[in-house]
Amino acid sequence: MLRARRYRVLLIFAAVFVLAFIHFSRSREPPTVTLSDVPPAADNKGPAPAAPETPLATPLSKGSTNFDVSDEKDPWQRPHSDSSLSGPEHPKLSNEAQSKEDEPPPFQNEYSSPGQGRPDMGHPEDQPTPHWKKRPERYPVAPADLIKLPTSKSKSLPKLQAKFSDEASEDKVKRLSRLSAIKATFEHAWNGYKASAMGHDEVLPLRGGFRDPFNGWGATLVDTLDTLWIMGLEEEFSIAVDEVKKIDFTTSKRMEIPVFETAIRYLGGLLGAYDISGHKYDLLLEKSVELAEVLIGAFDTPNRMPMLFYRWNPDAAPNPHRASMMSILAELGSLSLEFTRLAQLTRNNKYYDAIARITNELEKFQTQTSLPGLWPMKVDASGCTVGKSPGHEAPRDVPRNVSTPTSSPTPAESMVSTPTDVESYKNLIDPRQLHEDAQPATYDSIIPQDLGPIPDRIPTSTGETAEYCKGGLTNAPGFLQFGLAAPGDSTYEYLPKEYMLLGGLNDQYRKMYHKTADAARKHLLFQPMIKENRDIRFLATVTKLRPDAEFIYEYEGAHLTCFAGGMFAVGSKLFGIESDLDIAAKLTDGCVWAYESTRTGIMPEGFTMMPCKKDVPCVWNEAAYWRALDPNEEQRIAQGRQQEAFSARMEEKKDELGGFQTNATFFSSKTPREKRDPERGNWHVISKPTQTPKSSEFTDVEGRDSRQPSKDLTPSHEEFVLARIKNEHLPPGMVRINSRSYLLRPEAIESVFIMYRLTGKEYWREKGWKMFEAISKYTRTEVAHSAIQDVTVEHPIMSNEMESFWLAETLKYFYLLFSDPTVVNLDEYVLNTEAHPFKRPVY
Repeated sequence: MLRARRYRVLLIFAAVFVLAFIHFSRSREPPTVTLSDVPPAADNKGPAPAAPETPLATPLSKGSTNFDVSDEKDPWQRPHSDSSLSGPEHPKLSNEAQSKEDEPPPFQNEYSSPGQGRPDMGHPEDQPTPHWKKRPERYPVAPADLIKLPTSKSKSLPKLQAKFSDEASEDKVKRLSRLSAIKATFEHAWNGYKASAMGHDEVLPLRGGFRDPFNGWGATLVDTLDTLWIMGLEEEFSIAVDEVKKIDFTTSKRMEIPVFETAIRYLGGLLGAYDISGHKYDLLLEKSVELAEVLIGAFDTPNRMPMLFYRWNPDAAPNPHRASMMSILAELGSLSLEFTRLAQLTRNNKYYDAIARITNELEKFQTQTSLPGLWPMKVDASGCTVGKSPGHEAPRDVPRNVSTPTSSPTPAESMVSTPTDVESYKNLIDPRQLHEDAQPATYDSIIPQDLGPIPDRIPTSTGETAEYCKGGLTNAPGFLQFGLAAPGDSTYEYLPKEYMLLGGLNDQYRKMYHKTADAARKHLLFQPMIKENRDIRFLATVTKLRPDAEFIYEYEGAHLTCFAGGMFAVGSKLFGIESDLDIAAKLTDGCVWAYESTRTGIMPEGFTMMPCKKDVPCVWNEAAYWRALDPNEEQRIAQGRQQEAFSARMEEKKDELGGFQTNATFFSSKTPREKRDPERGNWHVISKPTQTPKSSEFTDVEGRDSRQPSKDLTPSHEEFVLARIKNEHLPPGMVRINSRSYLLRPEAIESVFIMYRLTGKEYWREKGWKMFEAISKYTRTEVAHSAIQDVTVEHPIMSNEMESFWLAETLKYFYLLFSDPTVVNLDEYVLNTEAHPFKRPVY
């Protein structure tokens, strides 16, 4: 009997073991993470990240594969590693790995996501990297049909720069001292790049190392060439030119070239360095031609509109292509300066022809848009007309694929035609197309290579298809957006600049600029309501969700739009529009105000404001401002009362059940409710403060009698507003800060520099110096300088990113602001959107 029981126990044990083994051997899905699992974010109150005390590790050699492939892709998409793994405890980690371990969590939004060009859809490491080869064009332009570069004698154009008087010795000493400080800051960042990333695209500024988001050709190296020369660092310039010799533009690990970013950084950098150094280095022009021969292939489409992401490798280049139906306006219209200057230097008309055809189409389209004078921020450049191509219909708003699917659309596919709001439409846009101007260039996500035909490829199943893609520019599918902000900015910026570079010989650009300026003044320009009643201006963005819908205005300030002050100033002088110089000053001063409004003294990437009515005195109205901060007060309070009643019922039920715990605990008055902000992607408290705020805590509510918080769960109007102001660090006048980051951007100081050169007023130098002091203080690292995540806190977190434009533009503009006005005289040079100086020719 005992033995039988023993065997029965063993059998039961064996059965349990087998079942457990089967259970744990199965493939299991990872746990789902919901928003409720995400802890609320808090402002960083701690000290700034300490600089590494250990010496920098040996940088990876150029071309090394000893780093995470994800680092060549979108840096914001990398998983965040535990920072405790880095440092002396792990000496075997490479610079790249150490830097990734130290990085803060990624942050993304439409402002801070650095635009195009970053993810590297490269070749497998175990396969040889292909080399580009020159091939015959599929859609060539006959020599007789080339649009020729104007070669007549230049017109006598109005002078831009003010007449400067001799400065006093005391003023000169102060100016030279500031100039020296700016140069030292540049040398610190340049030396960090040289030590850790020479020959690569970007240095990682927290611990050194590098990444290659721009084809790995040395974006920072080429972008910085002319800055070295301008600052008198000619020995460093020669060293850099020797490094440029090593660049091979015929090969890259990337599968496609971001044409716009490559043109403004690389081609512009080479041409600017060639011009500013007095044409002493022939290699720079030779490398420009080498690169341009690769890029010109992007224009080989039926309508000669360029592919903005050019599949240049030998496997893809021979295939027929067309331009994208979702082309970014700034990328399409901002190639003119670079290709025009190359055509002038080489006397090769094919480079000018390439961009002249874009100009012709922009001119035709400008008066046909929903907001004449302005172009949509995304345009259909495919040229594909509505009609029948052999075998199937070819509507212009649907990309053509090699084969037409016969199955029913998936739920995801069915959603494509249904969006009714701006955010939904944004989610449909190719993530590569989230352009942010000439500056950053990163995709929001990686596009897998197995998703089928890319949008700019013409199907090869029928040779006649190309006949239906020879049209001009039209509206892109989806909603329409208009404005001078990204992704349209530099197309407008290039209108007066191209006019100057051509010596006034092409009147198209003057006419188009006048139409743009008129439309911007009428539809976009607004005065925000701010507390000190400062007379400043910003530019709105206008959205049209459907052709028959009303325009929706977004009254926002964006760092990328700060270039507009300089553009209006140049247009005022160049085209004799005297009143626009005042607009230029107010636009520029608006960005200066935004710098002065934060705790760091640095402007946020983007924020929304309250516009004043036109032709009415704009006076601070605190009640109106508070209503803007709590626009749905009645609805919010009504919902709060419902929640209170529900919470009370749950409390009663709990008492009846003898203390049974319910979900009503979440609504307990001891626990502030929190709400996810979908626009900013973080959390903020929207309930009443835990203790009575003192009026001195809020710089924007001085003199108000702070009331005691009510005992009710639902915050009153005053409690709600004060909580928002406190928790979101809102300066008076800002209704919401959409993006709190600073990415080392140049646009604000660019306009400050132009305003100084065109007016001679010391006001702009003083404002620029304060901007420099704040930026250099909060971005400096032991290696170089880093972008920061939140300009509204006292100790912002660094994001381990230093884009090439920090050396190419931002510090160059600071330096030129305090240089002698004869250095890069604006009557002798035109600066492209990456601040590369092109010599204005005299024919």
